[in-house]
Amino acid sequence: MTPLAKENVWRRSIGPRLAKAGLGWVNFQVMRRTHASLMSDLGVEGKLVADQLGHSLDVNQNVYTQSAVAKRQDAVNRLEISLNGVQTEFTIPEGAVIN
Repeated sequence: MTPLAKENVWRRSIGPRLAKAGLGWVNFQVMRRTHASLMSDLGVEGKLVADQLGHSLDVNQNVYTQSAVAKRQDAVNRLEISLNGVQTEFTIPEGAVIN
């Protein structure tokens, strides 16, 4: 039995499903980052995720895993409280792009 070529799987299966969901712009790297970030949010051990992605823990944490916006927002709010003793309401504007 011949193994499936990743380009063939992407073109025939994954790409059309992403397009149907309005995510035609998504590429393989976006899916890897999403996987790493969601697994981190779920509390899955970083080494396990790195093994799934075929990278070292360092590459997984520093390249693929991104912090959730809610966690970033919480960190800013906690810092503000520690500095000022007061928290102003910090929210991400609708439609803002967070890198």
